[in-house]
Amino acid sequence: MKQCLAVLAGLLLLLPAAVLAAVNPAGVWEGTITTPNGDLGLVLNIHRDGDKWMAEIDIPVQNVSELPLSNVKVEGAAIGFALPGDANYDGKLSDDGKTISGNLNQGGAALPLNLKWKSEPRAVAKAPANSGEVQVLEGSWEGALDVNGSPLRLRFNFTKNADGSIAGTVDSIDQGANGIPITTIARTGDSLKIDVKAVGGSYEATLNKDASTMTGTWSQGGGSLPLTVQRKSGGKKS
Repeated sequence: MKQCLAVLAGLLLLLPAAVLAAVNPAGVWEGTITTPNGDLGLVLNIHRDGDKWMAEIDIPVQNVSELPLSNVKVEGAAIGFALPGDANYDGKLSDDGKTISGNLNQGGAALPLNLKWKSEPRAVAKAPANSGEVQVLEGSWEGALDVNGSPLRLRFNFTKNADGSIAGTVDSIDQGANGIPITTIARTGDSLKIDVKAVGGSYEATLNKDASTMTGTWSQGGGSLPLTVQRKSGGKKS
């Protein structure tokens, strides 16, 4: 029996590194999607957070940085995740653990997206603490940008954490992009600044006296547009 166990142990030690790599896709990956409007470079950061797999995506040409992905799944060599806008990716890790081959699926179309391993996963910076009395924002707010005569609706969602602090996300309703994380919220008097690092955006606004409306300017990618948002749920807390 001891000899049999020794043989089994020896076989386990001889398992190729590719088998181990197939269940550990952690790292920074780079790839390019070919679209009708040209090539679009992507950077993907895959890592573990406790017992869960997590991932963020950068799209440098669109000023998108560390945008969290949802439904990240690692099942053997199969890798999958969902992106804002009802898109999802299905890929397979190579035997040597250095490439992921797959397709980005959206609206019935499948675009090839092959990723190459570049480095160990990078640390995800935690957002600094919000400043000022921002608890008053708790609830849901909606407004629309006027983009060349067409409305682009935005929804701001502010929720209270267990410690009483406020966290937020932005939904681009007409683009189907939901849950974009708000990085920081700062309030000085009635002036607010909301940063959305993931899409290179920010909102500077004035809060009215009964905390029902924010009026200001949305800035992104070197441009800016007026934006007024009104509270849709929740109520004045302070």
